[in-house]
Amino acid sequence: MFRIGSIFIPVSDVEQSLNWYTTYFYAQEIGRWEGGIGICLPDGSTQLGLIQTTSTQPTTFKDASGQAHVYFNIICEDIQLAYQSFEQAGLISTPLHDFGGMSCFDVRDPDGHTISLISEELTSPFHRDRVKELQTKGNN
Repeated sequence: MFRIGSIFIPVSDVEQSLNWYTTYFYAQEIGRWEGGIGICLPDGSTQLGLIQTTSTQPTTFKDASGQAHVYFNIICEDIQLAYQSFEQAGLISTPLHDFGGMSCFDVRDPDGHTISLISEELTSPFHRDRVKELQTKGNN
């Protein structure tokens, strides 16, 4: 009944950001409108909207303890290969972390926004197969 349709990312230059997302995430352009470009990643149904802004906007928030978090992350099937690719491009902002069935690292886009890339083991309760099982049970 409900699912995420789009996530909107504030950018200072939509063309530069489009080039960055198509180069590093293999995104494809869906369409354009005044002040924005819609893109999709090779897998999944959630779309990204690159929205032209006049000033830098945050894409992170702090929890009650003051630790920064991103609003969304991007799942990659081969986290080691992704890490090597982003490292070679000089875009890594954190080391590769391994914790509780998940691995992750952060990169920065042309506007300095933090983007987390994650990989989830099949045993993780957050793995898409586990979530699909939960969704299927909820629909019965």
